[in-house]
Amino acid sequence: MQGLLAPTDRIGEKTLRSQFHSQEKARQVTTQAIDAGQVAETVDPDAGDIVWEERFAAALGESDPAAAAQLWTDPIALVEEPFGEEAPLGASRIGGGPDLPPDMWPSNSRGMRHPFLMQINLAEIQAACGPMQPLPDEGLLSFFVHGDGLLLDVVYTPPGALLVRHPMTEAIIEASAAAVAVAAALDPAGEPGVLPHTEGDLVTAKLMANGMLSFAHTPDPVWAVGEPGSTFEALSDERWATTAYARLRPRRTRSFDVATAETRIEETEAGSLDDLTDTLEALERALTGPLAGSGTPQSHQMLGHATIQGGLDCRNEAATAAASSCYPELSDPSQWVVFVRLRAGSATGRVFWDADDLVIMAPAADVAAGRFDRCVLFSG
Repeated sequence: MQGLLAPTDRIGEKTLRSQFHSQEKARQVTTQAIDAGQVAETVDPDAGDIVWEERFAAALGESDPAAAAQLWTDPIALVEEPFGEEAPLGASRIGGGPDLPPDMWPSNSRGMRHPFLMQINLAEIQAACGPMQPLPDEGLLSFFVHGDGLLLDVVYTPPGALLVRHPMTEAIIEASAAAVAVAAALDPAGEPGVLPHTEGDLVTAKLMANGMLSFAHTPDPVWAVGEPGSTFEALSDERWATTAYARLRPRRTRSFDVATAETRIEETEAGSLDDLTDTLEALERALTGPLAGSGTPQSHQMLGHATIQGGLDCRNEAATAAASSCYPELSDPSQWVVFVRLRAGSATGRVFWDADDLVIMAPAADVAAGRFDRCVLFSG
């Protein structure tokens, strides 16, 4: 089901301050490394080390590590494993094509399939991490994006349902780019039938009476990227698709509520926002690895805390989006949870362009009830 559309163009003082701090710190580090004639490697303590409680407490202006204890949670890490045997049907993974029951792939009004992001086997979460409220204990969650990556569909498949694997190929991706162009140029008042086709076109198309399009690879073997003349299911946006996939191995991790910490520093005028930002960035490196986001195996997240655009709390942003989308009953930030946080960069080669992360928020009560049509997607 399609989720909410989230406005993500608001930039405030906190965002600009955080962005400036990060840029200035990076500039200083680079300058110092150049002056020293070498690039120093930062080595951070293990994410489970008590030093993090001490460092965050110090950033809050406190000497007792327990002062920051209530700001910690233990969410789920989804660690990419790109190599090994083929993933079993229904296993948690990112990239490639989905495992779905027949006729369950979300599509647009032209019948073109929305790009697949990832799927999460909730029984694997339960086995590795134990009960993780409000997540159901079993079933398969499949995520799809559309509308330039601003809209989301989540399909929940109950345990025991018949699954069919849909491999993703370079031929489908390349031919889908041509199919998207055909759909964009289609005359809204056009009559059903075979659409014009010229030499050099990668696909042929037919407009059906119900407004949907069917596609086939061009019969010309010189131009065909797949089997000449064979039909295929086109994607609504090929830019999000990848042929490669990586298994996702769940484990427990840590998450710090930096948005609440920032508010505490601002209200008490104790501590340091710069130190808080430095400590959070160091913790992120410890959690994900120094090369994460560079086309290497990544560690994604379910539940816990997340911010976007330099410090905006995703709970607040989701509540604001809900209030402006005819869901005033979801305007309380405490009603929302971080459903999935996809960090930028992946061993699958997928990138989010200029967005750092993708964060999918969901009402906690909806997730517990197995309802996923009011999720909201943020980027940045």
